[in-house]
Amino acid sequence: MKLDHYYLYGEVAAALKGFLRDYPALCSLDSIGKTREGRDILCLTVCNPETGSPEEKAAFFMDGNLHSGEVASSMAVLHILDQWLSAYGKEPAVTALLDRFTVYAIPRINADAAEVFLTTPYMTRGNTEKYYPPDNGVADRDMDGDGVIRQMRIPDPAGKWKAYEKDSRIMMARGPEDTEGTFYTLVSEGVFRGGAEDFICLRDTNPQDALDPNRQFPFEWNKDYPDKDRPTSGPEPLHDPEVRALYDFVCGHPNIAFHMDFHTYGGLHISPADFCPHLEVPDKERMQALGAAMRKRTGYKCSGIFPEGAKDIAPGSYTTWEYFERGIMAFVTELWDFHFQADPDRPQGWSMFFAESEEQFLREAETALGWDERENGGQGFKPWTPCVLPGWTDDGKDMAVEIGGWNRKFTMQNPPPRLLPGVCEKAADAALVGFQALPRLHMAFHGLRRGEGGKDILEIELMNLGYLPTCGTEMAARKEMGDDLTVSLSGCETPGENSVRVGHVDGYAKRLVSFAVRMQGKTPVTVTARGTRCGQAVLHITLDPDGYPPHRSSENGIKDAS
Repeated sequence: MKLDHYYLYGEVAAALKGFLRDYPALCSLDSIGKTREGRDILCLTVCNPETGSPEEKAAFFMDGNLHSGEVASSMAVLHILDQWLSAYGKEPAVTALLDRFTVYAIPRINADAAEVFLTTPYMTRGNTEKYYPPDNGVADRDMDGDGVIRQMRIPDPAGKWKAYEKDSRIMMARGPEDTEGTFYTLVSEGVFRGGAEDFICLRDTNPQDALDPNRQFPFEWNKDYPDKDRPTSGPEPLHDPEVRALYDFVCGHPNIAFHMDFHTYGGLHISPADFCPHLEVPDKERMQALGAAMRKRTGYKCSGIFPEGAKDIAPGSYTTWEYFERGIMAFVTELWDFHFQADPDRPQGWSMFFAESEEQFLREAETALGWDERENGGQGFKPWTPCVLPGWTDDGKDMAVEIGGWNRKFTMQNPPPRLLPGVCEKAADAALVGFQALPRLHMAFHGLRRGEGGKDILEIELMNLGYLPTCGTEMAARKEMGDDLTVSLSGCETPGENSVRVGHVDGYAKRLVSFAVRMQGKTPVTVTARGTRCGQAVLHITLDPDGYPPHRSSENGIKDAS
C-alpha cells in the first residue's frame, strides 16, 4: 500500500478488503459496531486456521484513530498489516509469529470525525456529536479561504500577547514589565458571535463541544474531568458508541494479551504505570523493560513522560482500564516526535505537552519554525497577514485582523505526508516488540520414573518461551483473568487426575508437571496444555516401560505435532 497521503474512510475500508482479497487464507474482516453516523468500525483478524482458530491463540491487538484527528495512527496500523502479511511465507520470523498467534487490527475507530478532519479545515478529537451547545466568542472558521484554521491577532492595548522582538512570527505572553509597545488579543481564526460584552472580553469559544473518547472508560472515570462545568468525560462511562464498541470487543476477546493503542503526537511509549503513578503496578518492571525495548527501536521517549508527582493524568483512559480491570499489557504509542525532529538536542527532561519555562517556549518556537523552513518548505507556518473581516463585530462593522500561525494538522499533530512512511515504520518497530513478547507455550518430555506404590510417573516440562506470563500480566493473575493454564493427558489410564491446573507460568520460565500413568506395553499418549491468553501446545509421546520414549514437542498454536 502507498503511504503518500492520508486515507479517507472509503480508502481504509478498501485497504482492509484488499488484505482479505490478497490473503484469504489468513484474514477475516468484521465490524465490531457502528459509529455515531452509522459507519462500520472495521476489524481485520489475521490468523492461520491450520494452526488453530483465532480465539484459541494468544492475541496481539492494535488500533488507531481513537482520537479522530490523529490520522497518522490509522495509517500506521494499515502499514503494519501490509508489512506483516506481505512477509508471510517469505520471512521465517514473521511467518512463525503469524502461524503461532492471532492479530486483531482496527485502523480507524472514530471514522465520522476523522472524515471531517480530512475533508474540512476543522480540527476534531472525539466523534461528531456536538454534546455541548456553542457559547459566545470566536468560533473556528476558515476566514481567509486557505483551507486551514490558524489564529488571528488583533491589536489591543489591553491585549495579553506581544510579538517576540527577535522574530515577530512568535507570539509571547505579555509580562509584568511590558507596559509600552504593540500588544494583541490572540484568538482562533474564526467568526465572532455574541454581544458587546463578549466582544470586549474577546476569547475563543470553548473547544470542548465534543467529548473525549479516551476519558470514557470505566476505570477511574471522573465525571468532572477536566472541568466540572464542561467535562469531556461524558455523562456516564461508555457514552460514545465507538467507545462502547471497543469495550465490548475487548471484553469479548479474552485471548488478547498485548494491546498497542496508537495515537499522535509526541514520540512516546506510555504504559499504565506512567498514567497511574499513584497506584501499585505489579508489572511495572516488565512495562519498563518493554518500553526500553521499544525506545531502542524507535528512539521515542519511554520514561519521565509526566512531571514528578503528576495526578489525575488520564482518568477513564482506554489502556488503564484494560490493564487495571482486564489485566492486559497495554501501551499507548504517541507517534511523530515533532519536537525532537525540530530540535534533536532538545533536553530530555522537557515536557512534551507544555512549556515549563520561557526558555523552553522560545526554543521550541524557534526550532519549529526552523524545521518548517528547512524540512517542510515553509508549508506549516503562515506569516501574519492583514485581513479585513466584513461585518465581523457585534454591530456589523468591519474588523482588521492579521491571520497567520501554524497548520497544526499536518505539521505537529500528524507528519506531513512525505514523512509518513518513516513514522509508520517506527510504529511497526514498536508493534513488533509487543508481538514478539506474547506468551509462547512449549512442552518437552522430562522423564518416566517409578513412583510410590508401583505407579509410573510421567514428567513433562511445561515452558513459556515468551516474555509475558501465560496470563499476560501479574495483574491478570491477581484478578483471575487468563490464569487458567491447564495441562491434560489422554491416551492411557491414569490412576490419579488426568488434568492439572497450573494457573500460569511466568515469562521465560518453566514448570514440571507430573501424571501417574498405567501402561501395558508401549502406549501412545497426548499431552495438551491450554490457556485463554497463551493458546495451546500439544505433545505426542509413546510411553515405553522398558526405556525412554521417543518424543516430539510443539508450541502454542500448533494443533498436531504427530
